[in-house]
Amino acid sequence: MNKMVMAISVFLLIGASAAHAQRDDGVLMDVQEVNIAHMKAGRMSGAEAVMKVMEQYADGQYRFAFISNNYLVPAQQQKYLNGGRERFVIAVAGYPAQNNLLYTQVFFDNSFFFIVLARREADMKLTSDMQIIKVNYEKGNAVRRNNVRDTIQRNNIIPLGIDTGTR
Repeated sequence: MNKMVMAISVFLLIGASAAHAQRDDGVLMDVQEVNIAHMKAGRMSGAEAVMKVMEQYADGQYRFAFISNNYLVPAQQQKYLNGGRERFVIAVAGYPAQNNLLYTQVFFDNSFFFIVLARREADMKLTSDMQIIKVNYEKGNAVRRNNVRDTIQRNNIIPLGIDTGTR
């Protein structure tokens, strides 16, 4: 587990700065492992599990969620991130110098995706290299929060095979 946490930490900080044009000032705030069998036994969707971890660090000031497609972990990193198909890992990092941008990365098997919560649309520096969906978000607004959750479920969780449908 410690080896996996360290590998995720390094991958998260390198990936966030290189792939998404963010500066290298991120602070790793949390790494949580979700047992899929326990999650399903509790009748929770994969996207809801991701939201619950991510929202521990979000307040009512975040207005935008940027959600990536699913991507394969680079081959040289796969040996460190071999978590199997029974669990997935959620890593959360904050960027204080960028208006407290909140970056969450989800690892499952040999794949990953990320979600960025931002206070202003301009806080997230977009590149044309990756497909990213922008969704309006408010922690206290059930409709906007659930739109983000449903987008994650539909575009990331179900295609990865973490979950087969909504509950």
